[in-house]
Amino acid sequence: MSTHDDEHARTPEDPTPDAAAAAASDEVPGTADGVPAADDPATAAAVAAPRDGAAHAQPRRRARGLWIAGGAAVLAVVAVVVAIVVTQRDEPVAAPTTPPAVTITNPLPTPVGTPAERETKTPLQKALPDSVLQWTVVTQERTKVAKKPLESYRLTYTDGAGGTVVVDVVQARTVEAAAEAAQKSADGDTAPSEGSTVTELPVRVGDNEVGTASVATGGEVGLATWTNGTTAFRATGPGAAIENFFLAFPL
Repeated sequence: MSTHDDEHARTPEDPTPDAAAAAASDEVPGTADGVPAADDPATAAAVAAPRDGAAHAQPRRRARGLWIAGGAAVLAVVAVVVAIVVTQRDEPVAAPTTPPAVTITNPLPTPVGTPAERETKTPLQKALPDSVLQWTVVTQERTKVAKKPLESYRLTYTDGAGGTVVVDVVQARTVEAAAEAAQKSADGDTAPSEGSTVTELPVRVGDNEVGTASVATGGEVGLATWTNGTTAFRATGPGAAIENFFLAFPL
């Protein structure tokens, strides 16, 4: 049978009236003692001001976030640098180098022997060379060709080792006659070897191109024919040397 005291008995877990009021005041600010928070300056200040722990915790969290982001960026840069170093170590790149300039100059052959005495009365005779590279003139004689040219000569050059180049020179009256004379072989002229390679080369006087030469090389006997204005030339000699002879001939 319960008594009045039993009905009002409280267990230790039940809060006392004062404790309940205090809890209600903490949970709902501004309701304690029936005074609204807006009308109680102390309560309003307490509500507006953040707790010390919360106020300091937010800057700390922000600073920690900045440190973490900065550390991640540093790690990313380090990773890139390490990758570049490892790649360069695996595949070395040689520094560009400029090869030295190489110039090969072969000395020009010098004339062998002493040029023979020859007639040099006319301008053409004087212009004909005594030597060409290693070749030295040994004879000069007049020749007879058709159509009565103004002058015609045969010069023989030797290299002192058994090699011979024969040059027929015709001073014609016209350019057309000179071109025709260059294509005709003179008496005793040796034909170029069969299978020779024929090359067309320009004939130059200084910087001016005055004609075209036909040079047959590659065989035992070579032939070079060309004109210079009204003068025709036919040079017969060793197939391996005739082109150089033509290139070095001054007319």
